[in-house]
Amino acid sequence: MKKALLLATTGLALIIAGCSNSSSSSKSTDNSDAYKTEMTKGNDAVSDQNYSRAADHFESAVKAKKTDKATASEKQATNLVKAKKLMNKRQFSAAKKALTIAKDQDNGNKKMTAKAKTMLKQVDKIEVTRNNFKLDIKNAKAMIKSGDNDQARSLLEQVAKSKNVKGKYYSDLYAQAKELLDTLPAATVTATDETNTDNNGDDSADNKDATDDDQSNNPAAKGDFDIESRKGQGKEITDADIANARQQLTDQGVKTVGAWSDNDIIRAIKNARADGRDTIQPSDAQIRN
Repeated sequence: MKKALLLATTGLALIIAGCSNSSSSSKSTDNSDAYKTEMTKGNDAVSDQNYSRAADHFESAVKAKKTDKATASEKQATNLVKAKKLMNKRQFSAAKKALTIAKDQDNGNKKMTAKAKTMLKQVDKIEVTRNNFKLDIKNAKAMIKSGDNDQARSLLEQVAKSKNVKGKYYSDLYAQAKELLDTLPAATVTATDETNTDNNGDDSADNKDATDDDQSNNPAAKGDFDIESRKGQGKEITDADIANARQQLTDQGVKTVGAWSDNDIIRAIKNARADGRDTIQPSDAQIRN
């Protein structure tokens, strides 16, 4: 009797243990399947550049099965989403921090690493463009203060007509330029302008040339701003170099050379030298990375 009871008890224990193992194995399989499914969906979302959706799927993958890959992918996607929101708010320094974290993420997704690098370059370009717009506006304010309204208008129109200036990354600077333009009196017509119109019958060609030179995104400066070092490509920039550069601009038909500060001329010389040229061009005065 005791032997029969012992056999029954042992059998029952084996059945319970078997059921328990089966349940545990089934649960493990379910978790693995859910993990694989969420990781696949997350990677698909990355390919679609939908990083918000990708972050959600990677988070679900972590909950199903916490791995270094899933955790890293979730962090990367989250930082890309965060960076984009910061860029839209024009908080570019904070955006660059988030992008740098995404770029340097260990065990990260290669596509998201590449995207972070691309966005970092985009932010750098936006910042350079914003700095040029700010300098144009600052110079225009100085010109208005000194009574050079026509010169100021040229700079402000240059900002207001620039590509994408009304977009989210520059709209604040567009508003500043437009506000200043609205305060300026009507453009004056000089005797020289009238003579050119009378002699040619049509001054559109002359105006086009002037516009091409004056509207080339150059910060024609007047006043003291950030001081450029006179050291350019290992060679000191002399006063004679500056005078020669001004003459080069004049020879090219630039009509606002008198409004350019030595600071802008020095920057133009350095940029020209960096490109392997001895002759500067109007666009050389732009701030570069």
